[in-house]
Amino acid sequence: PPTKGPITPTPVALCAFGPPAPPEPGPSLEAYVFSEPSVVLTHTEYITILGGLSDGQRLLVARGDQGYEYIETFNVQTGALQRYGRRRGLTPSFDGPKAVWLASENAVAFTDLTLDGRGVLRISWGEGVPEREVTTDLVSIYFAASSDGRRLVFFSEAAKEPQIYDVTQDQTQRLPFILPPAGEAYSRMYQAAWQPNGNQIAFYSEIGFYLADLSTGQLCEVDLGVGPGGKQWAVGAQWSPDGRYLAVQTKSGPLGTSFGGDLTIIDANARVWYRAELGLQHPHALAWAPNSHDLVMIAEAGPDADSYLHGLYLVSATTDSIRRMLVDYPFRYSGYLGIVWSASGQEIAFGCPTIDPINSSIAEGRICMISVKTQS
Repeated sequence: PPTKGPITPTPVALCAFGPPAPPEPGPSLEAYVFSEPSVVLTHTEYITILGGLSDGQRLLVARGDQGYEYIETFNVQTGALQRYGRRRGLTPSFDGPKAVWLASENAVAFTDLTLDGRGVLRISWGEGVPEREVTTDLVSIYFAASSDGRRLVFFSEAAKEPQIYDVTQDQTQRLPFILPPAGEAYSRMYQAAWQPNGNQIAFYSEIGFYLADLSTGQLCEVDLGVGPGGKQWAVGAQWSPDGRYLAVQTKSGPLGTSFGGDLTIIDANARVWYRAELGLQHPHALAWAPNSHDLVMIAEAGPDADSYLHGLYLVSATTDSIRRMLVDYPFRYSGYLGIVWSASGQEIAFGCPTIDPINSSIAEGRICMISVKTQS
């Protein structure tokens, strides 16, 4: 039943972090060689990359279609598209997991909006199979899934606590804590990132950044420090494939007038964190290498007046090293459309649309691939 009475957030202590850990040995960024991007898929409207599948051959994508989106898998080797769902079009911006692949089910979980603005969480096993509605009263379009695809975490009107849905059992349970209120209502703006093969979930909004341990039910807050505009807060977070590191994209200052540019790395094993002073303008999308040591980021690279001109940056997660890649390639809008580093480490996929020069809108949606090699 819906929660009644006054809502009291769970008291949250700061996470206990020590000094930064010594840098781990890893490949030099200079050893990486990126090929020129090649186009592998086009569409008359935008295409957003929502994630990569564990087989290393398919991507989860959303293709715009006259106010709607088709959620599909795309095989980068064969070019085959397989449709899993259709929903009302959401803003093409890679700012949260609005659809995820559920490996255990060979299915896709995704959010949708009804005509009256209610949020719906659905699961689809593909065309011809009835969809399952997990909940029809979401308060946030953001949710996250465990790496095996068996559990989903989300927020709904029915409970102030985050809820976990077991896909196999078709059952929902509440977590034993209430996050501080975000935005107009509790949990409205929270995003989540679930540790791969682990028991930790990161919950974050402009209010704060919290780590929850599912095995103990404990919650602690990560102080992300202070930036040019004031308190730092997270706009995106992604775990490394081995579940050790958490890369957090941050802004600072009030919502709507914020500054951007920092990357904070949290070591969940050693309980340490440190900020990478990259000097970037508004990092938009990132993807970990399968070695869980390096990552690629797409960030604004042009003057402040040209927020659509982006650049591709290779970052070492533990040494603060950064290298801009493919400097002469016109990355426009790419940061809004997603990026994935394949499980083999040999390919990177990203959105590479063509732009109408008259109104600066997307003229053609495209996905491009970059071949990745390392020199010894």
